[in-house]
Order: sequence, then C-alpha cells, then structure tokens
Amino acid sequence: MQLAHSATLKQAGIFSEEECVGVQDALKQIAADVLIDGLPGAAPSDSPAEDIHTWVESELVARVGDAGKKIHTARSRNDQVATLLMMYAIDAGAKAAQAAQGLSLQLCEKAIDWAPLVFPLQTHCQFAAPGSAGFWALKYAAAFERSANRLAISVATWKQACPLGSGAVAGSSIPIDRNLQATLLGFQGPSDNALDSTSTRDACLELLADAAHVALHLQSFATDVIAFAQTSLSWVAYPAAFGTGSSMMPNKTNPDAMELLRGECNAIVAAHNHALLIMKGLPSGYNRDLQCIKPVVQSSTESLVGLLEMTTCFAEALAFRPENLKASLQLGHIDATMRMEQKVQEGMAMRDAHHAVAGDLESVEAGRDVAVLAHQYQTTGSASPNETLRIAHAMIERINNAKINQ
Repeated sequence: MQLAHSATLKQAGIFSEEECVGVQDALKQIAADVLIDGLPGAAPSDSPAEDIHTWVESELVARVGDAGKKIHTARSRNDQVATLLMMYAIDAGAKAAQAAQGLSLQLCEKAIDWAPLVFPLQTHCQFAAPGSAGFWALKYAAAFERSANRLAISVATWKQACPLGSGAVAGSSIPIDRNLQATLLGFQGPSDNALDSTSTRDACLELLADAAHVALHLQSFATDVIAFAQTSLSWVAYPAAFGTGSSMMPNKTNPDAMELLRGECNAIVAAHNHALLIMKGLPSGYNRDLQCIKPVVQSSTESLVGLLEMTTCFAEALAFRPENLKASLQLGHIDATMRMEQKVQEGMAMRDAHHAVAGDLESVEAGRDVAVLAHQYQTTGSASPNETLRIAHAMIERINNAKINQ
C-alpha cells in the first residue's frame, strides 16, 4: 500500500523522481527487515509511535530524511486502515475458499471409495432409507463447494472498490490519481464515497457471515462422525490420531478432534454477531469502535482455515466398517419406501401404497435379505452407488476447473 501511494504522490508532483525512488527502496527494505527481524520496538514502552503507520513513517524518515515526511500526504489512518482491512478480507477469504475447496475434493475422493457401501440414511435421527456412504460424503462435499464459491464471489466483490485516497472523511485537495492507486493494489477502481469507505466494514461482516456458514457445516459433519463412531453403531473406525483414550477407562477412545471442531466453530459463528454489534448504531464517519472488529476478523478467519485443513486430514483418515453397516440395514424397515414405490410402479396409487406398506411393517420379516436390498439399491435412486460415482467425478472436475480459474 505504501508503494502504491508513493507512486501517486510522485504523479501528483509531491515527490520528485529521485525522492520517489529513494522512498520506495527504503519501504522495500523496511518490509524485508520486518519479515526477518519482526517489528522493532513493538512494545509501547519501546517506541514513541502511536501505531504501525506512524512507526513506518518514522522509520522511513530515519532512512531517507525529509522526503519520508511527505509519505502521509493526501491520506489518513482512516483510509489506510480501511484499505488494509479490505486487503486482509480478500486474502483471508481466498485462503478460506481454497481450504473449503480442498475439503470438498477430499470428500469427493472418499465418496468414490465409499460408493459401494450401503447404510441407513436418517431423518429426525431415525433410520429412514438406504443410501450410499459415498452419498453421505457428497452431502458435505456439496456444502463445502458451495461455501468456497460463496467466498470466491465475496472476494471478487471486495476487489471492486479501493478505499485508499478517501483520506480521513472527505478525500484530499491534493490531485492524487485514485485509479492508479487502486490498480497498483489489485482493485478494479476507487471507492465512490470517502465518508462511506472510511467507516464501512461491510467486507468484514460479509467475511464473517461466510465463515459462519462454513462453521455450521463443519459442526454438522463433526456431529455425524461422532454419532457414527458411538458404541451402539460403530459404523466408522475413528482415526486414532484424532482421538485420545480415557484417563481412567481402558475401553474408551474419545472423538476429541470432532468434539473440539464442533466446539471451536461456535466462536466463528458468534464472531459474526459480535461484529454486527460493534457496527450497530454507529454514526457516519470513523469511530474508534471500528478498531474492535480487527481481532474478531483475524482470529475467526485464521481459526476457520486451520479447522478446514484439519478436517481435510481427518476425512482422509476416516474409514467405514462394512460389516456394522450391514447389520444396521436390518433395523428400522429402511426398505419400506422402496417397497411402496414398487407398488406404485405396479399401478397402485401412491397414497394407497403408502398405507398398505405402513400397515404391513410388523408382518414383514425384520431385516429383509440384505443382499437383495443391496442389489436393488445398486441401480435405483439418486443416492445409489452408480449415481454417487457419477456426481463425485463431475464435482471433482468442476472444483478443479474452479481452482484453475480462481
């Protein structure tokens, strides 16, 4: 941002060619030094600078002399902060989108592996109908692909308008080229209204809203896995690297990673509401309350990316137990809907077929031949193994194309 601004000051006649070269060289060296050594005088007692912006300016003056005193011309901390937050949102949103895409791809790969495994899909936590375990994985693959797409759309929107050049509240009488600033920083153009762009934090709110959506999907995934791993079902072999044993009970393995995932996501969901409350009722123009949104955005988005990456590793290690799935197929009359639809295909009205099968449930031998059920299922329904494979391959191609074009 400093480099972009120095270029516009040169164009406006504030910097000479020589001064601009000296200032830009010094700015690059300051950045390099900070990357290697960190910020000198980071503690308030070690530096008289009010903030990072004034520290950079004082460091620049120390290196290039009076030319450094010109760097703050035609700008304010207000538009600097707004611009840096916008750039942070763009970067964080892109990272979160990439992580969500990675998880979606991993789940698509697992869906291919798990397509032949039939297990009871549920509604209201009751066994409902037979479905492929791969079909279950695709539920989350679709959710995280959608989340990635939503984040990508948000990032593209945030790149449209650059706040830099808005000054404190009403721009500047110095004739800086805001289009040049915006282009150099990767934006499509300058923001339209300085009063709005110095006081809005819409990008932060939108980023946190997108993050909250992702967190909800992560919590649902965690809850499913915890349920599938419980003793009464044991549908999945919970990966040992993501759990711990009990400190007292030798027979226990606790699904720690999924429980922590579910718990940590609450902070991400709450962060959006926290940010909304910070913004609630603020008057126009910059107010110091806006500073409070920075740690909320940073901690939430960094946590989200880490949780997505952890869940991707977890999904890769997760495995189903086919024999336990087969045993569960014999519970809950999960073939009832298929028997009803068979009657419909034979000419019976759907409502009559529904009543007939409902009244017939207890007389049907429990757990109809699983092999017959599985064979029927291989070729029928949108949740069938064949359809699961088709959709998984199509999603992988679509996501990879989206990654290329991002």
